[in-house]
Amino acid sequence: MTGLQQTGIVPDPLVARLYLSAEEDQRTPELLFFEEELIHGSGWKKASEKGRELWQRMKERYERVACEAFAGDRFVRRLHSFKKITVVLNRPIDPLLVRTKLKQMIRDRSYHHLRWMIIDLLLLPLSLFIMVIPGPNLIGYYLLFRIFSHWQSYRSASQTRLDQVDVCVDDRAQEVSALLRKTKDMKTGLMELRQKYGLRALQEHQFIPQSMLRLIRLLRTDH
Repeated sequence: MTGLQQTGIVPDPLVARLYLSAEEDQRTPELLFFEEELIHGSGWKKASEKGRELWQRMKERYERVACEAFAGDRFVRRLHSFKKITVVLNRPIDPLLVRTKLKQMIRDRSYHHLRWMIIDLLLLPLSLFIMVIPGPNLIGYYLLFRIFSHWQSYRSASQTRLDQVDVCVDDRAQEVSALLRKTKDMKTGLMELRQKYGLRALQEHQFIPQSMLRLIRLLRTDH
């Protein structure tokens, strides 16, 4: 059970509450978090009465795997459907600057998905050579799945308009920032935030380890 479930907050599927952690001393990278509940539910249609129990088990298993492996992708795919976005800060920042930062992050994600969609498209013909092997062409199916997913994410990020974004300072965001500062490394901090508050980072697989960040700062100081 996540922190939001424990507090009895029921997330509105049309409202996105995001947490932007921006430190003045730049000890941690600038992070954007979203509530894990936003990516639950794949939109599958209801099954017939007879097969509902099996369908439900299959759906739950798919949800666990998909949310774990493609959390950031699913969030980006749903961005354009949110009617309201609230960015919660750990310290006061000019709302115009927050919107600019948010637009840059979403634009970076759109480029990321466009780039990988092109790469997967180029790799797809190579999967034809595997067709001589007996059995289903799993690599080809996976590439098709990823091409479609990247296209959906790219389209959603490109269509997302961030002109109407509410900005506020909140105790929860300050707790998130404090937790990140006190953890020994970024991976541990992200795990604790997920367990305690049900928050996922948008680009956690791209984060530089804290030890590397310290080395970079040290090199900059020496020069």
